[in-house]
Amino acid sequence: MTLTQMHPSTQMIYRAQGILPCQWVIQERRRGFASSSGSEEEEEEEEFRDENGMTMKEREKIEKWAQNFSKDSIPKGLLTLNFVRSSGPGGQNVNKGKSDRLESRVQFLNTKVDMRFVVDEAMWLPEYVRGRLKSEEGNKINKSGEYVLSSDSKRTQMANMDDCMEKLHAVLLRMAKLPTLPDAEALAKLERM
Repeated sequence: MTLTQMHPSTQMIYRAQGILPCQWVIQERRRGFASSSGSEEEEEEEEFRDENGMTMKEREKIEKWAQNFSKDSIPKGLLTLNFVRSSGPGGQNVNKGKSDRLESRVQFLNTKVDMRFVVDEAMWLPEYVRGRLKSEEGNKINKSGEYVLSSDSKRTQMANMDDCMEKLHAVLLRMAKLPTLPDAEALAKLERM
């Protein structure tokens, strides 16, 4: 049974009781009024989907992932890092004279960090997060499908790497944020309109 198959009077009763639309089909199944047109297996597979086409289980899975996701859980081995000369602090104005010690100072010369990963190959991210990353952050994805972040605000490579990781963590948490479902009050206002 889907919401479109549910009788309008039944929908009004659920709204009056303050039950969210995503729970209507579940309530009907508990009461034993689920449609008998298909087999039980088909009915179990058929779940309510919100405006984004997500089931409640998928929503819960993404919420749990976002709660457990930390900066340390980003797999650093799957990220590509490039170091280039920065125009920011510690970049152009660092002593660039040639000497035998130049090799040991490369980390100070090339302080800008470009961090990238291929979005479609990032199986460590939920599909929903990858999709939102491609749609909302598409301007930071190059033709190869790599999401690119850079930092040159600090004076060392390590500090700029940490800055990139913090930026990536914040972006991924923002992409994992789910739109809220309407509450009973909002549904009542919509009914009155």
